[in-house]
Formats: sequence, structure tokens, C-alpha cells
Amino acid sequence: MQLETKVVSSLTKVFPDEVKGERIKCGSAFNNEPFSFQIAFKNPVDYIKSVPFYIRVESDLNDSLISNYKVGYVPVLTAAYPGADDNFDRKTPGLYPDILYKRTVNKPLYDRGFWEPHFFEEDETVNLVSLNNVWQSLWFTINEDGETVPAGLHNISVLFINANDNSEIARESFELEIIDKALKPQEVLYTSWFYLDCLADIYKVDIFSKRHWEIIENFMRVAAKTGMNMVYLPAFTPALDTPVGMERDTVQLVDITKNGDVYSFDFSLMKRYVELAFKCGFTHYEHCHLFTQWGARSAPKIMATVDGEYKRIFGWDTDSLAPEYAIFLKSYLKAFKKFANENGIGNNILFHISDEPSSKHIEYYHNAYNVIKDEIEGCMCGDALSSYKFFEDGTVKLPIVDVMSAHMPSFVENCENFWIYYTGYAIRNGRPNRLIATTGARCRMMGTQMYYTGAKGFLHWGYNCYYGPQSSKLFNPVQNPAGTYPAAGTSFMVYPNPNGEADMSLRMKVLNEAFLDNRALRTLEDMIGKDKTKAFVRSHFGEVDYGVCPSNEQLYNFRMELNKLVKMNLEK
Repeated sequence: MQLETKVVSSLTKVFPDEVKGERIKCGSAFNNEPFSFQIAFKNPVDYIKSVPFYIRVESDLNDSLISNYKVGYVPVLTAAYPGADDNFDRKTPGLYPDILYKRTVNKPLYDRGFWEPHFFEEDETVNLVSLNNVWQSLWFTINEDGETVPAGLHNISVLFINANDNSEIARESFELEIIDKALKPQEVLYTSWFYLDCLADIYKVDIFSKRHWEIIENFMRVAAKTGMNMVYLPAFTPALDTPVGMERDTVQLVDITKNGDVYSFDFSLMKRYVELAFKCGFTHYEHCHLFTQWGARSAPKIMATVDGEYKRIFGWDTDSLAPEYAIFLKSYLKAFKKFANENGIGNNILFHISDEPSSKHIEYYHNAYNVIKDEIEGCMCGDALSSYKFFEDGTVKLPIVDVMSAHMPSFVENCENFWIYYTGYAIRNGRPNRLIATTGARCRMMGTQMYYTGAKGFLHWGYNCYYGPQSSKLFNPVQNPAGTYPAAGTSFMVYPNPNGEADMSLRMKVLNEAFLDNRALRTLEDMIGKDKTKAFVRSHFGEVDYGVCPSNEQLYNFRMELNKLVKMNLEK
């Protein structure tokens, strides 16, 4: 018996009944760039048995440079919103590929058979079995850690071997060309909100316990490995997605003591958090919002020790413009900036006022900003918003613009320093997104869009949010990746596995490729100039805005042509 196999790109979705992509034979990458591809496999239609197997990878590349994952399926009931456009792989309920289960390449074998042989890879927890007429896939990433790989052609052959008799049942080869050129370091900033309370809740551990810190580190490492270079810093419990009058569990990193009208601050927990994030690979920090979401009407939940009692001193019942809160904020920000400067992060902080204010909130938002503007003078300060008025009147110097905003062209034309963001709602008009059902190109094209329009950063509200709307109803994304949201995958990018570690999603890898494309375009720009680089982009996609969404094949070919152009200029 021989398996049916097919090499496809990282942008392809391999469904149980269909492979949504063309076969590829080769690819190329810069010498410090991760590169991913997949091998889809299934039993022949007329073969009724399941077949356990293992793989052997043969390559001139060291095994340590080859990462392997089994792609797992999740049950999707709601794939897209009513009225969504066509840039989805599917819109119907079903099993969708998304979880990446980490495996180890070329582990030693042992025979655990009883009457007959049966071979297993030593200590491998993710075993492989092929099924009758059911497609599955294996994911391979070459140079996942971004080391420097020797230039030239490298062949990666993958042998599928029957675990019962050691017979070869399939073989696929992929040729990867490594260009003798390094990608520029990532210049755009990327943050996806990191929720400490979600981790404590889903793993049922105490907040800031030893186990909680271990889990935080595991999740941080995975985030930093895939392009995220800024992490959310919950100095106070985040004032995010919380019903009026309700509270999230306390995850405050600053210990506060109040004596009369005087505040003192202990940053020991924050120092531990910042040092851990730096060790994991983060370079920038996103200070939690200083006022409540959607209009800055109230103060966030803030806990302090007062006369020996630990209690809440500010919250929903505190008007954001109350004099006592202004006194507190000024005192806190002075102390925080001193801490930040002493710990070498003073120039790498993004401050927030209030998340997603609308035009009707502009006066309140403006007043809230005035409370703290002197204390954060010279620092990055911006918020996710849709209205151009906030930038036009000078209140927001760093707008983080919703790609669905009708004002997006105004920001692109008139703002030299803007970021972009998207939510999982209202997916229309080809705008980028990372829902489980959207095409790989829709997720990845954002890197090229950001380069072409000059966006300096990307923000998303959900790296590991396992609560439903308004922070209610904890859900297990492996069993229900939509939670109580209208579409699957909007609130998270990683799956919590039982060991306290984060299993990456397919989407997470593809989004990282968006930032790799952005770096490749900046590298090309250094060689031929911005005008010629943008002309090269236009030759493939026309004038690029946030509504341009090519096919998976178009985007893959674009990137291969970009690499050819870089190689050609190297050889001049």
C-alpha cells in the first residue's frame, strides 16, 4: 500500500475531504528566515485500514534546523459572519485545520510490538496514523529560530514508513534555495494582548504562583518566536472587555500603598515580568490602559494597601476626571518612568488612554489625555480607533487604525506614524484578518500592505483570550474555537495544552510570514530604493490598500519573485 501525498505551501488548508491548494516543488528564503511548507497525506480510496507510520527526514541540513508538526483539526460551527466576502477557504461548519502539535525530527525507534513488530519513535507523544480517504497534513518549518543557514540548494526528503513492517509507503521531496542575504531586523512593532488572568483560569492555578509564572514564560516564548516583539504590561488589572460594575481577577503588577494623600509604589513584580519578557525575546512593552475602554469614562480597577487593608481604591465608581485619580496618576507615572528608565525600557513603552473611543467620546477622551500628557511627554501614546478626528485635532499622535475604518485612506495620506489593527467582526471588502476560516493569503498579505502604506505597527486584542465577550464564559479553544463569539479564532492565536505550554496555530505561523514579507521588502528597498520596490509590488497587485487580497498562489509566487529579484541584485 502506498499513501497519496502532496507537498503544498504554508498558505494551504488541508481539510479532511479536500486540499485547498496546488502542489509545489520548491521555494526560497533568506539565510536567516524561517520557511514553512506542508505535506498532505491520505490512504488510497480503496484501502480500508488505518496505517500507523513514522517519518524519517533526509537532508543535508542538520536535524536541528528542521521543525515538524502534525496539523490538528478543530470543530468550527461558525466560520464566517453573515455578509462576509469570498476570501474564506470555507464558510460552512466542519473540521478545520489549525492546531500545530509539535513533534521531533528523526527520533530513535524502538519495537513495542507483541506478536508482530510495531515501531514507535522514542518518547514521541504525537504519533501518526493515515486514514482511508481522509486528508491530513504534516507541517515543516526550516530554520524556525532564524539562525544563519548556508546559501545554496538544500533538498528535504520525507519518508513515510509503515510502523508495522518498516516498509516505505510514501516519499516526498522539497527543494529550498537559501539566498546569501539576511533579512533586515523587524522594524514594525507587533503586539497581541497577553492575558494573565486567562492563563491562571484555564490552568486553575493561583495568580502569580510559581506554576503561573512557568506558564506565563511558556506562552511568552511562543509569542516572541513568531514575530511578536511588544508585550502587554498589566501594571493594573486591564480595563478591557469588562461590563460596567464588574471586575476581572486582579493581575496588577504594581504593589501600591496609600498613606493619607501619599502613594508609594513597589515595582518588584513588574521587574520580574519585564525581565522575563526580555529573556523570552520581547523588546517593547505596552502599558495597560489608564482609563476604561470605549470612552475613558472611569478609572480602571486599582488595588492598594490602605491602613493595613488591601482593597480597591479606584474603579467603575471613579470618574476618570476626578481630582483624586489625577493626583494618583501623576504620582504613579512619575514613579513608573523612573522604574522604566532604571531598567532600560524607558524608550520602549507604548502608553494607552482608552481602547476604541468613538467620535461621541472625543471630548471625554481629550480631557483624560490632558490629565496625563505632561507626565508622558516624549513617549509613545496611541489607541485603537476608527475616527480621523482624534488625529486631526492633535489629541492622538499615534493612531492605531481599524482597517475596516472608512477613514483609513485619510490616515495613510496624512499621518507619518500610524499603526493598524483589526477585530474579528465585520469581515468585508478583502480586509486582512486571521480567523480560522479565512484564506492564508488574507492573513499574510498584511505584511505587504503595511510596507506599501507605511504602517509602523500592528495591534490585536487576543493572543490568549479564552473568555467570551465581556470576559465571561471561559472556553476551551480545542473543543470550541469560537467560544461565544460569532466566528472561530477571533480571540486567540495559541491553544493551551495540558502541560502548561502553548500549541501554536497554523494562523500564527502564517501571520509571522506577513512580518517576514515586510522585512524582505525593506531589505529589497535597501538594494533598489523605495520607488522601485513599490513599483515591484504594484506589478503584482496594483495599487495596494487594505482591501487588496490576492489568491494564495499569487502571494506565494510574489514572494518567490521578490527573492529572485534580491538574488539578481546580489549577483550584479
